[in-house]
Amino acid sequence: MIDLYNELEARLKTPTVGIRHFNLWEGQFDNTSEKFPYPLPAAYLEITREDTSPLGDKVLLVKSSFTLHLGCKDYRPAKTGAKITTGKGILLLSQVITAQLHGWQSGKFGTLTQVSRRTVNGNGYLYRVEQSYEMSYKDYTAQIKRERVGGVAVKI
Repeated sequence: MIDLYNELEARLKTPTVGIRHFNLWEGQFDNTSEKFPYPLPAAYLEITREDTSPLGDKVLLVKSSFTLHLGCKDYRPAKTGAKITTGKGILLLSQVITAQLHGWQSGKFGTLTQVSRRTVNGNGYLYRVEQSYEMSYKDYTAQIKRERVGGVAVKI
């Protein structure tokens, strides 16, 4: 899961996408009043489900689902550089993120497939979208590391 977090953060905080704040989802958009405390546009990762099944000795097949919670007050697309302060901005941001993530395979996890996208009611000044993705990958972290000490393999 940490690989997913790190890879998504690196991919979304590029000038092409324009996300300025990335973190785990804790209902941040629901708990704001007049002013949002983090730079916008912001994206929050919520891992909604992880199912595992064994694939032989010490290897797991992981099927993972996650949601990106996106929020912005305005958005400045990299293509035009023009600031968009209406609800159209979050739709453009959502489209840019879909183009960056759907079908993406980072090498550390399986190909991302976008399975849903919906707009969410904001609180008067914040436009929001939730995008859900699925992927599967092989997890080798359960393997025991072995080291040779004096020619004898030792479990670590």
